[in-house]
Amino acid sequence: MNKFYTFKVIIIILIISYILPLNSMEKKPYHHIYKNGKLVGFRNLPGVPTWGKKKWPWRKFSEEKKKINTNVPSNYYFKKTEVLENLEKVKNEDYIMWLGHNSWLLSINKTTILFDPVLGKKIGPMSLIGPTRYLEAALSVAELPKIDVIIISHNHFDHTDYFTLKKIESKKDIEVIVPLRLGNFFKKLGYSKITELDWGKSKTIKDITITSQIAIHWSKRSLFSANDTLWCSYLLESNGKKIWLGGDSGYIKNIFDDIGKKVGEISLAVIGIGAYNFTALGFEKTLMHTSPEEALALGKSINAKKIIGSHFLGFVLSLEPVLEPAKRFKENAERFGYSKEDAIIFKIGEIRELSKILK
Repeated sequence: MNKFYTFKVIIIILIISYILPLNSMEKKPYHHIYKNGKLVGFRNLPGVPTWGKKKWPWRKFSEEKKKINTNVPSNYYFKKTEVLENLEKVKNEDYIMWLGHNSWLLSINKTTILFDPVLGKKIGPMSLIGPTRYLEAALSVAELPKIDVIIISHNHFDHTDYFTLKKIESKKDIEVIVPLRLGNFFKKLGYSKITELDWGKSKTIKDITITSQIAIHWSKRSLFSANDTLWCSYLLESNGKKIWLGGDSGYIKNIFDDIGKKVGEISLAVIGIGAYNFTALGFEKTLMHTSPEEALALGKSINAKKIIGSHFLGFVLSLEPVLEPAKRFKENAERFGYSKEDAIIFKIGEIRELSKILK
């Protein structure tokens, strides 16, 4: 009897030891990549296409970029004196401000948030080499107001700028929200209040809940670091209002339709509309950014009432004319169910009170 009982116990232990690892594997998110039980990288969701094994034609890309006219009329940006005057006027209000490219400054309930801050002249290793900014950022690092929160979408140089992040003051007081496995980069820069978020995870700072959301993109900061950190969009919720900060993402309808069902109506979405044309290089469409039309479709998928176009006017990262994204965004708004007024284009340095946009 005792031997039979012992045998049953051994069998039960063996079954449990077999089932638990299976259950553990089932609970691991699809977008996580593990090696020897350790999280080492990430991938996009099923159904997201790739460029396959086709090599990137760097020489051809360099030649084609030189053909891009980067002269921007003055009606696309504010002069520095105007920017500083307007920022002073709204210092006690909730506002959103475009710093250029994909960098945004928001004030919500006296909390100042800096999203994807890139204020230097170059984007690349140590901000010393790489594409040069053709249109100055609205503010220098020294001109920024006191920052309470920094939010980073992913680790590409045009979203995570060493120069800007190194020069920001009071690092130990700033809450930093980053994708998984990007925290160490900020720790080395002197930041200490760092939260890494996986898709679907949240952090509440004062009365603002920041939730990491799915993006279709990739990450890389060196030759051997492809996809070792996550890429995210974010949903900010406060006082019953929801603001989407899109970062970089391609568009797959069913993925973002599903997000829309989960998050409900979004008051305002900031979505990339640039860096989409690579046809001269042999790629028919971008897979990891949205064209102006795809940005509008994405906005509809996530139930955004209004959209601000972002991720253009700053650096030559693709081959469309630099003013084309804004033009196509406005021209196609009504095709996707938006009025031209609800498909919003900021000037660089423009500041708008959130109460006037979200009404």
